[in-house]
Amino acid sequence: MKRKQERMRRAAVIGAKLVLFVAGLMVLALGAVSLMRAAVGAATWDVLHIGLAGLTGWSIGSWVQIVGIAMIGMACVLDRQWPRIGSVANILLIGYFVNGFLDAGIVPSFSSLWARFALLLAGIVLMGIGSGMYVASGIGAGPRDGLTLSLARLTGWSIRLVRTFLEGIALLCGWLAGGPVSVGTFVSVFLIGPVMQASLGFWRSQVQRWERWGGEQAGPQAIPPVQGQAEHAS
Repeated sequence: MKRKQERMRRAAVIGAKLVLFVAGLMVLALGAVSLMRAAVGAATWDVLHIGLAGLTGWSIGSWVQIVGIAMIGMACVLDRQWPRIGSVANILLIGYFVNGFLDAGIVPSFSSLWARFALLLAGIVLMGIGSGMYVASGIGAGPRDGLTLSLARLTGWSIRLVRTFLEGIALLCGWLAGGPVSVGTFVSVFLIGPVMQASLGFWRSQVQRWERWGGEQAGPQAIPPVQGQAEHAS
């Protein structure tokens, strides 16, 4: 009976982490769509996705998935290992959620500048909260995190420098492709990280409580640490 209860508790913890993972990706995608609807500049990687969507006619969510899968593939080649299923699920789900929110039209567009900036700030908060939620679940890191770590090991550069380089390349390519670069792009760079840090701290403590209740070993290895700034739905 005791072993059965322990198994049930562990299953409940795994289920809670999965719910947190998926919910975090949904909130993150909703935040990214809010930035797009605000029309004052998208998040860095979404500038690239929107630009590519405009050039090809494919959906933004499809380009989220294509670019993400490409980055996962690059990291796998550099590390000489197969991708983790959580990372693949991460980018596929974000792409589906972005397309779903855009198609459903649940995020309105505004004409007044103050309302657009309010939507921008709401989107930044949602992206930060969602990022903290899915990272705290420990189920699947975003593709940029994996590639950042792989390139840092290969080049000997710091994680911050590699991440900045990747963000800069994405922004430049997105701008050249016609993606929306404006004040919101740069505001998001500075604000998403602090919101994510607060969200991550809260949800890490919750996950550790779940793990203790389920009889798992909770510790720093149970949940991956933050690597650089927030992982955009991008």
